Amino acid sequence: MSAMEDLFALQDEDVLTGQLKYRKARLPEADAVVAAESARVQISSEVADLRIERLDHARRQNRFEGEVAAVEARLAELDKRLYGSAITSPKEATTLQNEIASLRRRQNDLEGQVLEIMELVEPFDARLEELAVASDAADEAIAAALVALAEVEVVIAGELAESATRREAAVGSLPADVLARYQQSLPSFGSSTVVRFSGADCSGCPYSMPSMEADRVKGLAAGTLADCSECGRLVVC
Repeated sequence: MSAMEDLFALQDEDVLTGQLKYRKARLPEADAVVAAESARVQISSEVADLRIERLDHARRQNRFEGEVAAVEARLAELDKRLYGSAITSPKEATTLQNEIASLRRRQNDLEGQVLEIMELVEPFDARLEELAVASDAADEAIAAALVALAEVEVVIAGELAESATRREAAVGSLPADVLARYQQSLPSFGSSTVVRFSGADCSGCPYSMPSMEADRVKGLAAGTLADCSECGRLVVC
C-alpha cells in the first residue's frame, strides 16, 4: 500500500472513530436506562408521599384507639363499682350511670373515628401494593436496560479498539511530514481533509481550480500530496 493510500486509510479510521464516539454518546440504550431510572424515581417519590400521609392517618388512628382503650378501662371500673357492693345510695348510682352513659357515647364517637380512618387508609394500602409491584417491574426494567447498554458499549469498544489498531498501522507507515500536514488540516476539514484530484479539480472543493493551478497539479507525479489553492485541503494526485 502506498503512503497516500495509507493516508486515506488513516482518514477513514479517524472518520470511523468519530462516528463510533458519536454513536456511543447518543445510544438509545442509554436513553432507555435514563427513562427506566426516571420511572423508578417517580414511583419512589409517590411511595414516599403516600407513606408520609399513611403514617399521619396511622398516628391519628393509634391516638383514637388509645383513647378507646382508656374509656373501656374506665367503663370496666365504673361497671364494677355500679354492680358491686360499694354503692351506698341511689344518688351515687345515678351519678355512675350518667358517667357510664357519657363514656359510652364518647366510646362510640372514638370508634367511629377509628373506622373512618381505616376506610381512608384502605386506598393508600391498595395503592402502595400496586406501587410495590410497579417498583419490582421498574427494577427489572433498569437491570435489563443496563445489560442492553453494556452489550452495545462492549461492541463499540471492540470496534474502537480495532479501528485504533488499524490507525496505528497506517500512521506507522506515513512519512512524518505527511502526517504533520494531515494533523494540522484535520480540525478544519474533518472527514474530507484528504481528497483526490478529480479531472481538473479538487474533489472536496466547492470551487473550480484556476486552470493554471489545475495544470500544475496535473503535472505532479502520481501519489504526490498537494494543497488545494482554493479550499486548502490536501489533494492526492
